Amino acid sequence: MTPDMRRAFPATDSTMIFHRIVLSALLVGALSGLLLSAVQLWQVIPIIHGAERFEHAPAQQVSDPARKTTQAHEHAGHVHPAGAWEPAEGMERTGYTVLANVLTAIGYALLMLVAMVASLKRNAATKFDWRYGLLWGAAGYVTFFLAPAFSLPPEIPGAVAAPLEARQLWWMLTALCTATGLAGVAFGKAPWRWAALGLLIVPHLVGAPHPVTNPFADHPPAAADELAEFARQFVWATAFANALYWLALGSASVWAVRRFLKEAVA
Repeated sequence: MTPDMRRAFPATDSTMIFHRIVLSALLVGALSGLLLSAVQLWQVIPIIHGAERFEHAPAQQVSDPARKTTQAHEHAGHVHPAGAWEPAEGMERTGYTVLANVLTAIGYALLMLVAMVASLKRNAATKFDWRYGLLWGAAGYVTFFLAPAFSLPPEIPGAVAAPLEARQLWWMLTALCTATGLAGVAFGKAPWRWAALGLLIVPHLVGAPHPVTNPFADHPPAAADELAEFARQFVWATAFANALYWLALGSASVWAVRRFLKEAVA
């Protein structure tokens, strides 16, 4: 921090702003995470429970050795070590799901609040109303769910998938490119800032990692058809749940900025 910046933002003010951002993120994350959990319990988790009936079912026997090797490789991302701990069904599993949602929402809220504060410092006249919150929420939805799901839809239990590391790396690349492209358009001043939208297609040109066979090829035909229907329902249910979640996160973040941070930053 330069001497001029130290004079403009004394340590006490910076510490106060930091504390308010953290406390606001805790509040916004808790509210948004609980909302997401409620929607998941209503729409998403019943689909997961339905698909889990097939996850540990005996796989369809195949005689082709090469096919067996391919299936074993594709299941590498779904291996559960013997004796690995899992939460018990019922309240324990639900509790851990809610906790994970709240902690994740707190992390996203922290990112969003920091970005909003930076935007406010850049332009103190910015109107932090409900429309602004919905725009930020929509941007988060596109960045962290819609863009990755476009080429790599959410997967249900029992589906064969590409290796986990490859999917995680591709997801991070997609989120980074999408966030950078949207930020370039929103905050850039040059006429060519719209070219930043080209970053949105880069991960999809690279290509998301997918299994080489049908995700349910090692299940009997009837089970594969039922799992495919669960997969379609799961994509739409998670899309709806995440849309509500991100819009709520954006709206609550704007409320927190107006209530706890705007006067301290301006």
